[in-house]
Amino acid sequence: MKVLKSVLLLLLLHFSSQAQKKWTLKECIDYALKNNISIQQAAVSAQIAEAAFNQSLGSFFPSINGSAGLNYNFGRSLDPTSYQYINKTFQSGTLSLSSSIPLFQGFELQHNLKKANLDLQAGITDIKKTQNDIALAVASAYLQVLYASEQLNAAIIRIEAVTKEKNRTKLLVDNELLAEGSLLDAEALLATEEYNKISIENLLVSSKINLVQLMQLDSVADIQIETPELEIPSQESLSLTAQSIYNEALKILPEIKSSELKLLSAKQSLSIARSSRYPKLSAFGSLSSNFSNQAQNITGKDLIGYAPTGALTSSGEQVLQPIFNYHYQDISIRDQVDQNFGKAVGFSLSIPIFNGWAVNSNVKRAKLNVVNSQLIHKQTKNNVYKNVLQAHTDAVAALNKYIASEKSVNAQNKAFLYTEKKFNAGLLNSIDYVNARNNLTRSQTDFIQAKFDLILKIKVLDYYLGKPLAF
Repeated sequence: MKVLKSVLLLLLLHFSSQAQKKWTLKECIDYALKNNISIQQAAVSAQIAEAAFNQSLGSFFPSINGSAGLNYNFGRSLDPTSYQYINKTFQSGTLSLSSSIPLFQGFELQHNLKKANLDLQAGITDIKKTQNDIALAVASAYLQVLYASEQLNAAIIRIEAVTKEKNRTKLLVDNELLAEGSLLDAEALLATEEYNKISIENLLVSSKINLVQLMQLDSVADIQIETPELEIPSQESLSLTAQSIYNEALKILPEIKSSELKLLSAKQSLSIARSSRYPKLSAFGSLSSNFSNQAQNITGKDLIGYAPTGALTSSGEQVLQPIFNYHYQDISIRDQVDQNFGKAVGFSLSIPIFNGWAVNSNVKRAKLNVVNSQLIHKQTKNNVYKNVLQAHTDAVAALNKYIASEKSVNAQNKAFLYTEKKFNAGLLNSIDYVNARNNLTRSQTDFIQAKFDLILKIKVLDYYLGKPLAF
């Protein structure tokens, strides 16, 4: 029982530590990069490209193939060892080893190897592009969780303040120092703040679910994240023009590199199609042998007489031929393989003359694929420029919004403190007090949102400049 209790205690402590674990942004991104399905699919595609590259590399080496056959022959069949037709059931077999090597293929093998290498490099850059997309999405979701958490903390603080104010108002109403309507206004304000808190809690839950899904966590249990000291990051990227950021992005973004590699790959495909117009020369060689269970050697002979041949001599006498009784011995398979062993070498030349316009059609399709790849590369660059321009515009707007919201929240805070003093002194009605509280709440919410929005927009610009996603 003591051992069982100890085990249960250890398990409880383990699960408790797991539940209390707080994830940093780096841990969230690293976990997502390791487990995200999109990244795994991109990695599989790169592995397929690597296999194609290895296959293209291997095509430069000779091909060697062996074969063996065992035949059961019935009726009139050709004996492969004696090359005579026999009318009986027998067994025969063949053994062969052949090899061939391409000598000239119209440079098709070279172009295939270059294309496979380009496809492999494109697959690797596609992995990096997917990783960048996931990292940026995780960072955005992480910030959304922090934003919802900060909003929730602000809502809790407001509820505490409004609750104290409601209790104070109730005390004044009970002592007939304020009208009952002031208490109703205070209770309505508290109800509004509690409703807002519930909405923010729902936002926090949905933000955590979004983060969990991006990370591909096994469990959708409540995730706890580290709350760093968020400061507005360096605004150096905001001082750059959109064009300069775009020029830098062209050098580092994997999607640009990937589209360039795929364009070069399409050009290699065109060269491969054109290589079909050239003759192809290859060399080959083979080793072969065969055997049969009918193969025999003559070991001796006995003369048993003479028989006329039907021919006559010049003197009119019949020509006789000797008749022998032969003695046979079966030849072993090993001896047959040695005796029937053959070798062959040669060259094969294929000259394309007419193939139903197949070569011309392939060349035309390859040319169109090159044009299409050029358009895709251009569209990729256009999309990056559009995204950079939008990100730069959004970042500038976010900075202006942050500055304005910071001024607003400071002004609303001062105005509320002044209003609160007047309300406590009985110089202001509850409606004006509630309005002042609502204005402060809105300004605080706008400021928090503007702060996190500015951080995210700056991080997006930093992403296009190749800077790491860190807070």
